Amino acid sequence: MQERLYHMFGGARSAPFVDAVTTFLAVLVAGWVLKVFFDKVVRKIVKRTQTTLDDSVLAIFVPSLRWFTLIIALTLGIDQIQGKAGLLTKSAQLILLYVDHLLYAAGVLIIAILFIRLSLLSLEHVLRRYDKRGGAGVNEALNPLLERLVNILGLLLAATIILDRFGINVSSLLVFLGGSSVAIALAAQETLSNMISGFVIMIDRPFRVGDRIKLPTGETGDVYEIGLRSTRIMDFDNNLIISPNAELVKAKVVNYAYPQRLIRVKVDVNVAYGTDIKRARTVLEGLAKRHPDVLRDPVPEVFVTALGESAVALTLIARTDDFMKKFKAEADIREQILESFPKDGIDIPFPQRVVTVKDERHSPKAS
Repeated sequence: MQERLYHMFGGARSAPFVDAVTTFLAVLVAGWVLKVFFDKVVRKIVKRTQTTLDDSVLAIFVPSLRWFTLIIALTLGIDQIQGKAGLLTKSAQLILLYVDHLLYAAGVLIIAILFIRLSLLSLEHVLRRYDKRGGAGVNEALNPLLERLVNILGLLLAATIILDRFGINVSSLLVFLGGSSVAIALAAQETLSNMISGFVIMIDRPFRVGDRIKLPTGETGDVYEIGLRSTRIMDFDNNLIISPNAELVKAKVVNYAYPQRLIRVKVDVNVAYGTDIKRARTVLEGLAKRHPDVLRDPVPEVFVTALGESAVALTLIARTDDFMKKFKAEADIREQILESFPKDGIDIPFPQRVVTVKDERHSPKAS
């Protein structure tokens, strides 16, 4: 067949071009056969597996196979022509050299993009499995950071390989970038500290998005967003508290939502001296047990917590299954106390002072 092509296109002088076309077509056919094999055979096998990871890998790999095959076919065809440089003009040789370099760069970029997409897919799969084991929200919080890092590393590696292909010395560039990175790190030490702390928070998970936490400053709110530099907390007035991650890592933070959302309901009330404590205890425990948001187990209990100047301090302790219900449950029970205590003859005292006024005019004078 090749002899007929040689004769058709001008004999031995056209042999490199015929070999190039033959190689180009052969590689394209091989790539098409490989793509059909993946579509018809491998895809059926993959569908039978329980995991969806292999399906996603195949969906990323197969479309890239077409472009990669085209680049390989063109590269091998050009190599066939460049092997007979004596038959080409200098301009043609220069053009083929540039085309060869461009094809190399395109191939490196395709491999880099394929590497980035497969790496991101694997990381997302791992984070999802971690979410299912109890790290709720870690995928949402950590995935953007990892996506940026993988993209930067993949493209930087691809650029280094391409520059080396074009004869550009990347070692001096890497030394320059290393020195620059040290200077930048010193100048942005606080920012980098916050970023590293943000990464630690996302991995260690002392709190998650949606958790209610109490800061060392006494402020309480729900975690709205965990960013690279700072964590945003929504307080009860719908104001955002923006706290640097470095401070949160070093501080003592109270998490009301972890490891479970169950939280204590606490109501303090004073009764007058002489009150039947057992009766007051029965009333308070009954109010708690009848409230829809208070759990029956553990049983609500009432304790005498202090003996004040003018009152006996009682504390009702109960549990609710969600920290979001704590405030409303306590407020409802306080209102019910105000209604129930007077009906049951239980007084809520207020501080009293007895003031004695002495009339100095009738007092005997000292001799």
